[in-house]
Amino acid sequence: MEEFEKTLSPQQAAIEAERCLYCYDAPCQAKCPAHVPVPEFIQSIRSGNLHGARTLLQDAHPFIETCGRICPEEAFCQSVCTRSKIDAPLRIRELHRFVTDSTDPSDRMELPEATLGRVAIIGAGPAGLSCARELRVRGFLCDVFEARQVGGVPSQEVSTHRYPLEVEEREIRFLTSAFVANVRPQRVTDVKPLVAEYEAVFVATGLPSETDMKIEGTQLAGVHHARELLRTMKSGASSGAGSRVGVIGGGNVAIEVASMLREEDPTRDVTVVYRRGIKELKAFKKEIQEATDIGVTYQFLAIPDKIVGSDHVEGLQVTQARLCGEDESGRCRFEPLPGSSFVIPLDTVVVAIGQRVDEDVFPGLARSDSGLISAGENMQTSMPGVYAGGDAVHGAQTVVEAVCDGKKAAEQIASFVAGGK
Repeated sequence: MEEFEKTLSPQQAAIEAERCLYCYDAPCQAKCPAHVPVPEFIQSIRSGNLHGARTLLQDAHPFIETCGRICPEEAFCQSVCTRSKIDAPLRIRELHRFVTDSTDPSDRMELPEATLGRVAIIGAGPAGLSCARELRVRGFLCDVFEARQVGGVPSQEVSTHRYPLEVEEREIRFLTSAFVANVRPQRVTDVKPLVAEYEAVFVATGLPSETDMKIEGTQLAGVHHARELLRTMKSGASSGAGSRVGVIGGGNVAIEVASMLREEDPTRDVTVVYRRGIKELKAFKKEIQEATDIGVTYQFLAIPDKIVGSDHVEGLQVTQARLCGEDESGRCRFEPLPGSSFVIPLDTVVVAIGQRVDEDVFPGLARSDSGLISAGENMQTSMPGVYAGGDAVHGAQTVVEAVCDGKKAAEQIASFVAGGK
């Protein structure tokens, strides 16, 4: 599939790099969870040293290929670019992508001898592989346990229009070959056996299960969970969706699955059904725009009541809503308008209202009220020697935030092991 966005040409990158003000205490760098040295790598582009630029990126951030394409710059570096006070913010992520597309992962990295012991990492997504990279650089060996495809959500669920297969394979191949001792294709449900075998354990499973809707009709044929469909389509298989699809939700997963369903069949009607308004959509603006550009439509201020049908989905009954003030989190509250129910004709309903950690795994680890794994500021769980991070602790995050957790966990694990010897 052709990508939505094109890589900057050398001429475009040079012109954009010239716009950088090289701020002292650069706000863009401070805003990046991985603290990528933005002014330094842009200066390297300006001087023509692309390999030097890549080294700066690679030292700060193991998932640079991925984030060069799907990092939400509007929420991080570009949102605070000083240049925006003059004209427009630098296209930082696009400069980042120009570097990664113009260079190859380093094959000249010198790693220390692995003498500090072995660490078990549960989950091979951005948090887990980031932790493995940081620990290997410090002199540890890491075994990574992953029941699904290595690479986590980006590899399993993000459209090839935004994250091409060859880019994904290049990055994951480099990370696993350079920094992971073994990838063990198995599901881990109890950390206790690993605690006895390894110096420490890092839990980075993400949110493997999806939240169900408590409305009538979810058992009908034609009702799907969003991430299940994303994994199916990313694998190259057909989604099996019909010609009129309703996606319930307003987050990034909802927009992603709506886009992929529309990409799969451009004649298909795909409507995102959301109980608040367009301003309250939680998905990133760029992804909303891309979805809109390819024909995804929206039914705002619609509260799902029930899925209609006898054996198969025939529609979704919703009640119109109105916004009325803010809740404790600062988001607009909504309330139904009496007598305003109507049915949206559909043959497929996709539920995309959230994800969760499985309830039957990791006995002995304390959980929060929402079911997430509890971890302190040092990322240690209620079990000594067991650390946790990423989505499993914080809820749905971006790739760069998960990477930050992996780096922090590696630092804490190294201190823990050193203190015990």
